[in-house]
This record gives sequence, C-alpha cells and structure tokens, in this order.
Amino acid sequence: MLEDYAKARKLGLKQVERDVSDGHYPYPPALDDILKNQGYQGEVPVGLTEVDLTLIAGTKTRGRQNMFSSDFMPIAEASSEFAAKWSDLIDSQRAEGLRDPIVVYEYLQRFYVQEGNKRVSVSRYLGMPTILANITRVIPMPSDEKALRVYHEFTRFYRVAPIYGIISSEEGFYARLAALLDQDLDTPWPEGVVRDLRSVFDAFSSAFRARGGDSLNLQVGDALLTYVTIFGFEHVRALSPAQVGEEVGRIWGEFVVTQGEGARAYLEDPSLERTAPLPKLKNLAKTAVLAKPFRVAFVYDRNPLSSGWIALHERGREKLERRLGATVSTLSFTDRSSDAAFDQAIDEAVERGTDLVITCSPTQMRQTLRAAAEHPGPAYLNCSVSLSHSAVRGFYGRMYEAKFLLGALAASLAGHHKVGYVAESPVFSTVAEINAFAIGAAMVDPYATVHLKWLSAKDYDWRRELREEGVHIISGRDYANPLAPRESWGLYRVGDNGSEEHLAEPVWKWGRYYELLVRSIRNDTWKKEGEKIQGQSLNYWWGMSAGVLDVRLSPELPRGQRMLVDVLRQSVLSGRVHPFTGELVAQGGDVVQGPDAGRLTSEQIVRMRWLNENVIGRLPEQRELSRDGLVEVEVAGVIPVDPSTVLLKDTSR
Repeated sequence: MLEDYAKARKLGLKQVERDVSDGHYPYPPALDDILKNQGYQGEVPVGLTEVDLTLIAGTKTRGRQNMFSSDFMPIAEASSEFAAKWSDLIDSQRAEGLRDPIVVYEYLQRFYVQEGNKRVSVSRYLGMPTILANITRVIPMPSDEKALRVYHEFTRFYRVAPIYGIISSEEGFYARLAALLDQDLDTPWPEGVVRDLRSVFDAFSSAFRARGGDSLNLQVGDALLTYVTIFGFEHVRALSPAQVGEEVGRIWGEFVVTQGEGARAYLEDPSLERTAPLPKLKNLAKTAVLAKPFRVAFVYDRNPLSSGWIALHERGREKLERRLGATVSTLSFTDRSSDAAFDQAIDEAVERGTDLVITCSPTQMRQTLRAAAEHPGPAYLNCSVSLSHSAVRGFYGRMYEAKFLLGALAASLAGHHKVGYVAESPVFSTVAEINAFAIGAAMVDPYATVHLKWLSAKDYDWRRELREEGVHIISGRDYANPLAPRESWGLYRVGDNGSEEHLAEPVWKWGRYYELLVRSIRNDTWKKEGEKIQGQSLNYWWGMSAGVLDVRLSPELPRGQRMLVDVLRQSVLSGRVHPFTGELVAQGGDVVQGPDAGRLTSEQIVRMRWLNENVIGRLPEQRELSRDGLVEVEVAGVIPVDPSTVLLKDTSR
C-alpha cells in the first residue's frame, strides 16, 4: 500500500536528517567500499539460514543504496517506480509472506545485501525479527587486533553451533558460553543443544530489546551470558518465552551495571548518616518491628573445620550475636558448594524469615545472584570486591593497609635485605596487597627485595625456593589452616635450623564488620546508599579506620619494631601516609605515576596488575595454577584464563 510507503518514507527521511546532523553517512554502507580499504582473503559459502534483521548493516555494492536511509527505510519519491514496487512487496508479504531468500555477504558478523534490499526494508518496517538469507562469508585479512581475535573465536563457535546473532566484543566469550553448556569449540554440539540455545537466545533477545536493551552499552550476547550464568542452561532451556521475559525483568539491574566496562562504586568507610527522628506513633511502630530479631543467614561453601577462611567468618557470626544480643538471630549452613545444596539452604533461610543472606566466597556470587532473583525479599551480600552486580552487594577489607605495616616490619627484621611473600591467588585486591607490602618494606629499607611465591601454584616447592634464595622473614597465609595447625602463618621468621617463629599477623574483625552492616540495614542507610548510587555495583571496602582490620604483633617483638608499627598505623588511620600516593614504579622501571600524583583510585588499587619495582617474581600463568586457584581466578582474577578448562557451574538443581 502506498500509505505504508508514505509512513516508511517519513521514517527514512527523519533518519537521514538525524545522520546528517550527527555527521554520519546517511545511507547503508557498501561492503565493496569497506573491503577496498581493508582487503580480504577470500569468500566461503555458508548456506541458507535465518538471520537477525538487526545484523543487516548495509549493501554489497553501491547500486541503489541512496534509495534507503541507513536503517533501510525507503526515501525515494512516493511517485517513483521504486515506491510502487515497495508497496506491491508489502502487500505480497502480508498476503503470503516472503518466499525467496535474500542474498547477503557476511563480514565480521554483519550482513551486506546483494539481492533483496526492498525485502529487508519491508521486513524492518513490519518489525519482523529475522529473514531467510543465503550467506557467503568474507574472510578478513589476518590481524592481531582484538576485534579479529573475537571474530575468529566466533567462527570456531559457528562451526560447532551454527547460530548467528549471539555477538560479543570480549575475548573468551564463546569459550565461556560453551563451558556453561558443557560443550567446547572443537566438537560439533548435539542438535538438541543447538536448537535449545537458539530458542533461548531468540526469547532472551526479544525480551532484552523490549525492555530497552538496545539503549544499553551492552552486546546482546554479553547480556545472554550473564543470564545463563545466573540461572544455568538446563533451567532456562525448559522455559517458555514468557518465563524468560519474566526472569530478564528480575535481573535487569545486572545488565545496567555490567554495560560498558562495568560501573563500580567503592564505599570506603561506614556511613555515619542516620535517619531523621520519627514521630511518636511511627517510633512506636518501629520499636515493635525491632522487637523481632533481625535474621541473618550465612551460607558457606566449605566447613570451618577444614577452611581457615570460613572459620574466620564463623567466629565473626558468633561475635555478631554476642554484640547485638537478642536483637539479632543468625543461622549458618556449611558445605553448600553445589547448586542443589546452596538452593536448599536459601529456601530454608527464606522460609525462616531471613532479612540478610551472606556468602563468603567470590565463587558463590553466581549462586547468590540467582537466589536474589528468585527470592527478592532479603538483602544479599557476597564477600568479594569489584564484581559488577546489582542485586548482590560486595564487601571486603582494604587488607593492603595491614600489609603495608607488615612490609615495613618485615624489612626492619630482615638481615640481608630479603623478605618473602606468599600470596593466595591472583584475584582482585591481591596484587595491591603484595605491592603495599613491598612499598612498606622499601620505606624502611630502600634495598629490600620481596620474593613473591604463590600458594595456588601447583607442583612447586615455594619453601625450598625461599630457603635457597636466603629468605628468612616470610609473610605467609593470612590465617591458620585447620588442616595443618602446625603450619606457620602471618609474618614469621625461619631459623637456620628450620625452626619457625611467629612475629605478627593481619587481623580480620568480621564481627564488627557484620555489626556495622546489620545496623546500616536497620537504620535505612543501606536503602539510602542504593538510592543515591544507581546504575553501579556497590562494594563495601572498609579498612583500618572502620575498625574491621588491624595488625596483631607478637609480644616477643623488640620495642623499636612495635613503635614502628604503631607510628605507621596512626599515619594510615589519619590519612597522612598511603602506600599508593606519589611516585610508583613497576618492575622494569615502568613509571606508574610521578612523585606529585595523588592516590590511585579505588578501582586502580583493586584491579592492579603491575608489580612494584622491588618485587622479585611474577603473576602466575593459567597452566601453573591449581584447580581451586583456577576457579577463583575465573570469577575474580587479574590474569586471563580459558573458561573451557574451569568448572564454571554446577547445574544440579
């Protein structure tokens, strides 16, 4: 109908006007022009398949491209032969559908039309999601650019799962998606898996775009990965499109905070803000509410009898109860690493009226996110930092402050300018702790070197290496290991005869941390923080000034060393001294910042990847890490890992 053409032309002319105003080319780009500048290796026939209309980027040749706006709306005069043919085509489409496939060339996951421009235009005007196309792939020239590396990973994915439209700009995306589906990029996937993934993607992309996903700085493929990571493929493949849409709505905040490079806010000190006084009647109501204990559920992936980390949190839970008495009630669930065991704990906690759920490992974040989506009543916290999520807030401590003090102490005790540092895994904040220790050591002894080893590395003896390197003062694991009670931890000295003497240790005060968090929820500070900081993930990143971290010294230490640590502690607390202010130089002499620079940002500190100039050692590679180390690094690591080698999930629900 010419009436449809007039409406479509009006849309097209408006698009041309916008493009010209913004300085953009107002017509569909021609692939031949693109290839003229960039070149290509050859062409490979792909065959017939349905393609997402949003992926059609232009035309193959210049031809009649000036008959369309950049979004393929017609712009030719309404009296033209072109307008008449376009109108006949839309009538035919409505009566019997489009029978013939269009002919397109695919280049870097975008399609350029050789035959069927008007069919694309009509289909877009009618809001059709896909169109049948006969595809020829254009092979780009070799390059080490990131976009080409991502595209080559896509071609591997397409060989095993021929689906167009699942697009990402991140390396490792397709390997991660394959791992979530218990597949890889080398063996063709079962037909049922491909069919179900295509169905899930169609339902997800429709729901994502219906809610305004195209306005986010987030590829639909990356959003899909977030969705499948949270809920699990075995769960989502059984859902109807309406159910997928409902779940997309429940986790919409996750897409908002993960768009772009992710927006993360770090709350470095407990808020002192308090709610305004309430009128008398409301005070009475609030008193009645507070008469009911505030219920907190701790869901641990391991057991405090076997994990020193969990033992610390369990002691913190007990101290929370002692501090707040009858106003708080807690329960703990141990050994809940599997999805089934975790979900059972959450179901029981919610049934018992839990107000706050706390999980204590970054590897539990996916499970906690799913719990928050399925049970939106309680508040949710995960002991991690710098993970971009909306429904679950992270919490951790600025442990680098304590390590700064310990580094200075270690250097003051070392007789040969050598100290050792044994780190856990290369995850967020760990590198900052190493560097703060090294900077503290250099402040006391400018010739001090820090010999770095890794607990999560496999098949090597770091004790022997430190012994051979002549290192006697060592910063080891931050807490005692219940499975090896005689193993030294904290800062200790190794004697010539192999004896070990405990010198100092960092102290986590989780009881106080939890008390402050619970109080923030009860006095509405938690709610106000969420309202004030929107579109970003919230990370509580408190330190010594909040009283949640400290350093404990052995009473056997000389008075001078004790005074040194006390002076530095007060300097850190007052803000006069900060390890990441002023001149910072990395290994090899690379200048991170000059002497007049201020403090690094929280983001720069948490996600630090460089090692200070006096550190002897390096970050481990994937092949060197143990299984547990790999799992931690895949979730919150500062080094790249191949997700196909890491167990990302347990979908036994």
